[in-house]
Amino acid sequence: MKFIKEITRNPHIDWIIVLLLSVIITAILAIKALYLYNAVISGNIQEISKTSSNSQGFNEKSISSVLELFSQREEMSKKAKVGYSGVGDPSI
Repeated sequence: MKFIKEITRNPHIDWIIVLLLSVIITAILAIKALYLYNAVISGNIQEISKTSSNSQGFNEKSISSVLELFSQREEMSKKAKVGYSGVGDPSI
């Protein structure tokens, strides 16, 4: 049990633990990725159901209010691009 007592005291043992855990986690992720790849290739993946939780449908009032907001922003942006009407830079 000398190994456990040396965990935070010996940097070599700490690095061994970090590298070992990194290799284990990488191996687990690689195995899961290969499993997912094989499932996609063979077509065994279940399709996500296409029913959404939001069944309100198309709300025309919301869309028109968003489009109005965007058009207002576009107008403000065009006004800002026309020219600067503030105080000039005195260093020029």
